[in-house]
Amino acid sequence: MHIVAAKPLYLNPESVPEDDLEAEKTILKNQLEDSNKPPEIVDKIVTGKMRKFYETVCLTEQAHMIEADNPKISKHLASLNIQLNRYEMVSIG
Repeated sequence: MHIVAAKPLYLNPESVPEDDLEAEKTILKNQLEDSNKPPEIVDKIVTGKMRKFYETVCLTEQAHMIEADNPKISKHLASLNIQLNRYEMVSIG
């Protein structure tokens, strides 16, 4: 049920294509371009926003929608001694 509702695109952060990561980082940096913040601060902000990006697009990083306290899917799977090796998003229709 979680996968149907959350629609993750990738299994985990390691499975996100490098092109997608670079595109997302570029978008985030462009959004902060006029902030006049030092580059090291911009990098920290981008790192934090990338964590949120992973929570949106990666199954293992998403909060479990059904379990109490919404643990990350990775923690829930570990508690059940389940290891996912593959995940593919398929669209029908």
